[in-house]
Amino acid sequence: MKISNRRIIFWLLWIGISAQLFSVSFAKAADKENCLMCHKYRSNARIDETGKKRNFHVNEKLYNRSVHRNISCRDCHTYITKIPHDPVTQKVNCANQCHIRPPFAQEKFSHKKIIDLYNESAHGVKPDDPQVLKDALPNCKFCHLNPLYTKISEKRVAYKETLARCYNCHPESGVIMAYKHITHRLRKRTSRSSRKIVKLCTKCHGDNVLMKKLNVSKKALRAVDTYNRSVHGKLVRLGSQKAANCINCHASSALHDINKRDNKKATINKDNIMQVCRQCHKNADQMFINIAVHPEAVHSGNPIIKLVSISLGLGMYGSVLALVGLLLLETLGRRKDGARLLLKRGTIWYGKQKSKSPKNK
Repeated sequence: MKISNRRIIFWLLWIGISAQLFSVSFAKAADKENCLMCHKYRSNARIDETGKKRNFHVNEKLYNRSVHRNISCRDCHTYITKIPHDPVTQKVNCANQCHIRPPFAQEKFSHKKIIDLYNESAHGVKPDDPQVLKDALPNCKFCHLNPLYTKISEKRVAYKETLARCYNCHPESGVIMAYKHITHRLRKRTSRSSRKIVKLCTKCHGDNVLMKKLNVSKKALRAVDTYNRSVHGKLVRLGSQKAANCINCHASSALHDINKRDNKKATINKDNIMQVCRQCHKNADQMFINIAVHPEAVHSGNPIIKLVSISLGLGMYGSVLALVGLLLLETLGRRKDGARLLLKRGTIWYGKQKSKSPKNK
């Protein structure tokens, strides 16, 4: 039975038109307020009063893959009351309630709990803070750049850690439903790696000009350098996800409650530091916590300490180089004897080696 060309063309046209209609309906559902009618254009920008370029372009594909993809524009930009709207002069308030109701929750989602923790922390702006400090303190968008979901590049068991973070905003009731709701996030790495966290904190704390401007102590001024010299810093640079980064010691599972040492709520307060160390070092005692996490010995100016530090470094690197040299000599010797190196499921040598038979006397 032959199918006419007209019928084939008809069905192809019908499928194409249907797909186009569905794509349009999905686009409208993602942008119910039709904000992208203007904001989809890359040329949507202007120069403000200070001479800076303000870019208002929104990449729809990227936004639909972001963590805020289910939130409509005016859930955050609540000050917009008409479209087309007037020039925006207000900033987004991250403590606003969203129209989204998470599963098992009895109220609309809001970041207010996190905002309250942030305002009480060392990074929060206080009414009596000098203007230079207010300008330097990071706001929400300084750390949170609305990252896209990324593939898991580092193996990490994050179940307990992820649940602890989720309970900062979501109620603890309905644990089973909560677990079912968030397990898909465990397969997608949404949090930063330890190396990225250290890099983020270093943006400010590694800026000596900014730190001196804020009159921080000499010890705090060297915090980044001393951390990088510590065993934690070295392991993080090598890619370890188990070594402590800045957040692991300076904040609880809420992440935003970073406080100064003299604050009773601070994780690094003398009354709390032992519990922090025991997160990784189960048998940590008073002698253990007296060990400096940010070693200042290198900065003491003592020539003996510097000499010992240099000697240990040379000893370590010398041992590694000697081991590599021995492996190279072994490789050359075996290849000379006729054996070959096979890199498959480990490293093995195969092939018969030349043997020197004793001469007949």
